[in-house]
Amino acid sequence: MSTARSRGWSGPTPAEVVVVGVHAGQDARVVDSAADLAARLGAGLVAVWVDPGHMVVGREADGTLDLTPVDPDDDDVLGQIEAADELAERIGRHLAGAGTTWRFVYAAGEVASELARVSAQHPTVYVVVGSRRPGLTGWVNEAIGGSVAGRLAHTQPVPVVVVPLAPSR
Repeated sequence: MSTARSRGWSGPTPAEVVVVGVHAGQDARVVDSAADLAARLGAGLVAVWVDPGHMVVGREADGTLDLTPVDPDDDDVLGQIEAADELAERIGRHLAGAGTTWRFVYAAGEVASELARVSAQHPTVYVVVGSRRPGLTGWVNEAIGGSVAGRLAHTQPVPVVVVPLAPSR
């Protein structure tokens, strides 16, 4: 078992937020679109990375998550936490000078459920996600696990914005 913690706000805590789902290798247009929407609304940005390979077994009062791998043979929790830290740093560099107050949230479990949980914990006005990955891999992932955007659109009390991705990279 290991632990992971989200990061605090880059500035003052905003009255409203836009929640955006992020992951390594993601098209920058997703974060850019979410940051632009947040800036237009005078809202903050909550960037959420959901680690589907781990489950939360406990939540500490300070926000620290106690994690265990879904696969008992996978003991690379530290590798995933380092990847999340690297992603948070990359987003921070990308948003530097954007004028949007933001924070990074590390979550673990099923992506749509965790985005919904984080959204419910904040005064969220929009949830932003990217469309599925192009190609066969994206289609297979959606066929097996379902569409994150579709599941959010059917369950969230706030609008869900889907940022289209380029058909090929």
